[in-house]
Amino acid sequence: MEEKNKSNKKMLQTNGDFFDIRIFHRASKGKIDPRYLLKCGCCDESVEIYYSEDSLEINGVHGSIDNWRKILLPLLKKNK
Repeated sequence: MEEKNKSNKKMLQTNGDFFDIRIFHRASKGKIDPRYLLKCGCCDESVEIYYSEDSLEINGVHGSIDNWRKILLPLLKKNK
């Protein structure tokens, strides 16, 4: 990762009202897609996101990029 996108790996770091999400990345290994592991800032709860050019698998739920975009983008745009 580039220095400007340096991920947070320390627990209990805050940025305002919430703990920062801890981000870990793993490159592809053979037939296994690359993965982001997102962990809660205050505990060990996590979400795994495997990705390829045309699909995402989030915590075991596999779908196309367009499927995930239709679900997640409206949530991210709320209360702007």
